[in-house]
Parts: sequence; structure tokens; C-alpha cells
Amino acid sequence: MPKFTALTFLLYISLHVATGFYIYRKFARLLERYAIKDLKRRQRLAAIVIALLMSLPTLGFILNRFEVLRDSLLNQTVFFIGSAWILWLLIAFAIFIPADGIAALFKGVAWLVNRWLKPWYKRVFLPTREPTPVITALPDAPTSERSKESNESFQRSRREFLKKVAPLTLGFAAPSVITGYSIINNRTDFIVNQMTLRFPNLPSALRGLKIAQVSDIHSGPYMTQRQMEEIAEAVNAFHPDLVALTGDFIASQKEEIEPFVKGFRGLKSTFGTFACAGNHDEWVGIDFFTEAMAAHKEILLRNETRVLTISGEKLNVIGIDFARSNPALLEHALKSANPEGFNLLLCHYPDYFTTAKAAGIDLMLAGHTHGGQISLDAAGLEFYPIDLFYKYPRGLYEEGKEGGQKLYVNLGVGFSATPIRTVSPEIAVITLA
Repeated sequence: MPKFTALTFLLYISLHVATGFYIYRKFARLLERYAIKDLKRRQRLAAIVIALLMSLPTLGFILNRFEVLRDSLLNQTVFFIGSAWILWLLIAFAIFIPADGIAALFKGVAWLVNRWLKPWYKRVFLPTREPTPVITALPDAPTSERSKESNESFQRSRREFLKKVAPLTLGFAAPSVITGYSIINNRTDFIVNQMTLRFPNLPSALRGLKIAQVSDIHSGPYMTQRQMEEIAEAVNAFHPDLVALTGDFIASQKEEIEPFVKGFRGLKSTFGTFACAGNHDEWVGIDFFTEAMAAHKEILLRNETRVLTISGEKLNVIGIDFARSNPALLEHALKSANPEGFNLLLCHYPDYFTTAKAAGIDLMLAGHTHGGQISLDAAGLEFYPIDLFYKYPRGLYEEGKEGGQKLYVNLGVGFSATPIRTVSPEIAVITLA
């Protein structure tokens, strides 16, 4: 995890307080507009509940520091509820913040119009009129007219009520429905996605080479050593020639490295297991992984290339540290590559493919996105919010001449931030052709 200083702690607390207060004010306003009885007591109760929910992620972090509590039911319950709350907050903010921004914009425009434009328009374009005589008394309106006015007043009141209540109700209901849907449709059983990828420049000796890719494992409270052993057994069942682990081996703690390396020490393949680091690994310190993985014959590639000779042909297995766009890492790694070899790049961050293509990479394997973890399925149509944030968010991409440069973005097998995912965890088995 990024270095935790007094300043980051202060920012963390400030952000939590501001977030909690923002949501509380929204909910308190909703109670006011529904004219809830015993309003003050209910608002105080809402404040207490929101404060408790806001404290859960921090409580989970503290519990996770104690090894005896790390795998306890208490820690997992706190972490799950806290994660569901974070998911709810993210969706709520995606609704409230744009809505508040638009409302503020309209209010600003209305203020300018009323404060400056209207007076100016009246002074310049409207003639001065004589004051209208004041009528102090009016005859009673007929009963039918009074009834009509009463009905119009009722209709206007109802419209005003809906105008004030509906947006807030939607703002709270939508994230609640989506979070509930995600929990109900939570998918923890991984799928095995088998595919054949064709390359016009593939050496004949590499045809049929089978690569198994596992990504975003996140060893920790929701990925135990036993679960990782089961994933390794599933990989072995396909008898791969090479195994690629494309980063984020742990969730957040250095202590999670040992279960990870032990969980995958049973991997079997013809040419070995190769890996690249992800951002979570970088937070803890990549150096901690190198020795631990080497002890179990798992090779962590750090801006370097291992050249494999397969029936006389060369396969460059290239791995770089976590990078979003730094071309220097790949340039350094390629110095030890065979210029005639087929280039296989392991890189955690998928949008690095733009850099990889320019460097002549044939196949890049990535992860990082988890497919967003959450997708929405309605009327047979799926919406992946992650697609809005990455150029290459998930799945297969074929570019270059005759589609000869390819990227596969693995959906990952673990969880990040929240143990909720409606996108199925994935193991990819790729055959070259």
C-alpha cells in the first residue's frame, strides 16, 4: 500500500468525514421532504448509522493487522459489509455529484439572469409605465372558480413535492438496487476461457504452444492458500507449456506473500512459471517477492527477458514492473531479447499495449481491471462500467498488420476493494497458432 504518513492519515480522515457528512446531509434532506414524524430523532439515528458504516473499512484494516483475526468470521463480516458500503458510495457519488454540479450550474445561471440581465433588459428595452392602481377589495369568486383554483394549487403542490423528493429518492434507491443485485449475483467460481490465437509471423516450432494465464490473485482475506492451490490444480489439468502470472499477487499486506507462493508452488508446465508485478505488489515492495518466488521456481521478470529455445526457435518471455506508460522499462527489457524471436510480454497494466505495439510486441498478457468486477445485465444486454475508463478494459484485442499484434486482458481471479463481483473470475488458456 502507498506509504502511510501523518499527512495521508489526515487526508484519509478528512475525506471520510466529508464523505459521511455529504451522504448524511442528503439523507437528512430526504427525511425532511418526506415529512417524516419524529424527524430529529430519525436524523440522529441516520447520523449514527452512517458514522458506523464509514468506520467499517478502517476497522477492517485494523483487524487485518492481527494475524489471529485475519481469517476470522468477524474480520470477514466487517470487510464484506464495509466493501458493500464502499460499492454503494461509489454508485451514489456517480449519481449525486454530477446532479449537484448541474443543479449548481443552473442556479448560477439563474442568479446571473435575475441579478444582472433582467434589470439591464428592463432599463434598456422596456418603457416606463405608470403605476397600477391598487385594488383593496375584490368580490368573491364563484364557487366553481374557487374549486378550480384549489385543484390547480393541489396539482402544483404535488409537482413541487415530486420535484423535490424524486431526485433524492432515485439517488438513494439506484445504488441500493445495484449493490443488492451485485451481492445476490456474486460470482466466486472461476471459469476457464480457452482460445486459439493466430499470428502470421509465428515460427512453426511455436505452433500449438499452450500458455495458461492467471492474474490479479490478491492473496488475502478473500483468497486463501487453499483456494490458490485449487486454481493451480485447475491450471495443471490443461498441461500448459508455460504459465504466466500477470500481477497483483496480494491484496495489501507483506504477510500475504507466503500464502501466495505456497498456493502456486504446485504449478506444472513444460517451460516454467513466469510473472510480472502489479500495482498492489509495488505498494508492498517488489523486492520481497523476487526471492520468495524464486524459492518455488516462479520467475519474477523485472524489466528483463528470458529467451526460451523451443525446437530451435526463440521465444522472448518479457516482463516489466507496473507501468502505465513508461517506455523505458520495455526498452531496457528488450536489450536482452533475441531480435528474431517471438515477443511475449507480461505487463499488468493493459493500456500499456499502445507502447508495446510500437516496440514490436507480438502478444501481450495483462490484467489489472478485473473486468470492473461489476457488470449489469438487463434484457439480455450487459453493461461494463470499466469500459468507460480504459482503452483496453477486458478480453482480446487484435491490432497491427493482419491483426498480428494481440493483447489479452484477463478478468482476474481475486477481488480488489470489495469481495463482490458479478464478472466471473477467469483462468485463460491460450494456444498459439
